[in-house]
Amino acid sequence: MSQDSLKLVIALARAHTALFARIEKNVQAFGLSTSEFGVLELLYHKGDQAVQTVAEKILVTSGTVTYVIDKLQKKGLVVRRQCETDRRVFYVTLTDTGSKLIADIFPQHEQFLDDLFQGIAADDKQRLIRQLVQVKTAIDRKEASPDDPQT
Repeated sequence: MSQDSLKLVIALARAHTALFARIEKNVQAFGLSTSEFGVLELLYHKGDQAVQTVAEKILVTSGTVTYVIDKLQKKGLVVRRQCETDRRVFYVTLTDTGSKLIADIFPQHEQFLDDLFQGIAADDKQRLIRQLVQVKTAIDRKEASPDDPQT
């Protein structure tokens, strides 16, 4: 591993840790975990979702998403319903209470993020987004490579 690659990994890891520590603290002020918030936000923006899709989109395991959905259900924020055509599939839906909660808190979360990144110019944010997409693409391409000794 070159020094630049090692420094990149360290910088990304430190940025990730710092970012998600701040996000977690902010979301906890609403009485939610980051995973719970992620589920509510996904359903708010994308509508009803299959449980497996929720797990994939918020980057947690199917076991974790089941636990998170159970907690949200107990809070009265979501309901599960079985698919009518495939009884193995369950969908998650926001309740009226859940819809109201996320509609109330999401704008505050957006403002929190704007405040968090206020020192970064809009064009720099766009450039960073493109660069991070390049990083992910390079990682994915390497993972899919048949001559990769790690796969």
